[in-house]
Amino acid sequence: MRIEIVTIGGEILCGRIADTNFVFLARGLARLGLSPTWHTTVPDAEPELGEVLAAARARAEVILVTGGLGATPDDLTRPALARAFGRELEMRETLWREIAARYAARGLTLSVASSAMAQLPVGAEVLPNREGVAPGIFLRDARGLLCAMPGVPREMEAIFTQEIAPRLEALLAARGGRPAREVVLRTAGVSETVLAERITTPEGGLVAYLPHVGGVDLRLQRPFGSNLEDADHARWVEAVRGELGPIVYGEGETTLEEVIGGALVSRGLRLALAESLTAGGVSAQLVRVPGASRYVEGGVVAYANRAKEELLGVASSTLARDGAVSEACALEMARGARERFGADVGLSTTGIAGPDGGTPEKPVGLVWIGLATADGAWAVRRSFPGRRDTVTARSITTALLMLHRHLAGIPLEGPA
Repeated sequence: MRIEIVTIGGEILCGRIADTNFVFLARGLARLGLSPTWHTTVPDAEPELGEVLAAARARAEVILVTGGLGATPDDLTRPALARAFGRELEMRETLWREIAARYAARGLTLSVASSAMAQLPVGAEVLPNREGVAPGIFLRDARGLLCAMPGVPREMEAIFTQEIAPRLEALLAARGGRPAREVVLRTAGVSETVLAERITTPEGGLVAYLPHVGGVDLRLQRPFGSNLEDADHARWVEAVRGELGPIVYGEGETTLEEVIGGALVSRGLRLALAESLTAGGVSAQLVRVPGASRYVEGGVVAYANRAKEELLGVASSTLARDGAVSEACALEMARGARERFGADVGLSTTGIAGPDGGTPEKPVGLVWIGLATADGAWAVRRSFPGRRDTVTARSITTALLMLHRHLAGIPLEGPA
């Protein structure tokens, strides 16, 4: 099935906002066993919009459009769609009354220009917008189908999930063949090349390796029409789980911080943090999870040496001899956080994020992560290339991964 995604908006082309709508749609299609063949971004302007829609009509069976369905002068999608399908725009009185009622319910004044939202190409089907006002549009003829959605992400996501995905599923079912199936396994601490060496893929199955700052997501997929039976796909997923063991920390959208929180709660452990270069970033990541107060005791952001000494008990002799960015300092910071908060586990970060402050012995990107428990304390050294924000982000992830490995019984260094 040849699919094109068209995102409309000059602000995307200017780089002012990221095109998260495309990411959502591509992932939504992947869950159906589909993928776009083309992705086009076009400004809210003619003749460019018309040219893009004409090209999409000529080459794609399914066109997904986001943006340009509001009531401002630059919302040109409706008339452009009508021209692309050779149809007139018509006023939908029932739809107009529904829009007016929504405005009234929100205490908003309805302008004359707002009536444009109730004008649809002749024969178009309304795609209800339960998260906003402007409805989506569904058009179909012998050449294919087109689904237009507002550009506001939450509105687009709702319309795709509730209205468009079921239509695409029905279209696939009508063509026969097994529907697509996929399971996403989330891994951390191992590169995609190492994972690829450890995974066997059966005939009819596909593996996608999706690396990100926190690890690698494995998408184990049976594409639409594959001869891989449901039971075979399920056995394959379990075989991969068995092969990778604790490297797999979750499934689907599960996050590392959620898994850490669950492990701390199940074991009745409390955590304290001591952060230097990450400046509270590890703490912020952990407390994104609802109920984090059950296991996060507190934390200290100790950037200056004086703060490390007075708030965490790092010895002045350690700082003079080894420096703030050292194994010894990371260990003392982790111990100090654990002791001062009366926690079971202490986690620390210290390093040089840059762009300045590095030396030949301690270059920019050098990071130490410390962990302390009643059984002892350990530290790992890492060296991260890149900009300041990249070093910081990777340090946060590494600290979480170190904590996860400890709680999962995986050695802090080396393969799982």
